[in-house]
Amino acid sequence: MLKNIVIALGLGGVLLLGVIVTRPDSFHVERSTVISAPPAAVFALVNDFHQWRGWSPWQHLDEGMKTQFEGPSAGVGAIYSWVGNDKVGQGRMTILGSRPDEKI
Repeated sequence: MLKNIVIALGLGGVLLLGVIVTRPDSFHVERSTVISAPPAAVFALVNDFHQWRGWSPWQHLDEGMKTQFEGPSAGVGAIYSWVGNDKVGQGRMTILGSRPDEKI
């Protein structure tokens, strides 16, 4: 009985390893939505990390979240980092590209 369990676990491990090895080592996530507002209004809120406090749902999950801003106030090179509770965690974002009223 114990021998069968060990064999089953070994085969399961080999199968899991086989699945892991065949997966890509990177991935890309992209999301989009439609907002009923002029592009300039939305762009101004997203391109400037200092504006995120007013609309980001994450900010309201931890009112004591510590945030830090580096670089320019908005646009390419702006950096936003945060440390919060278990719901928001910690992280860092940098704006790498910014085209007014089109994309960030």
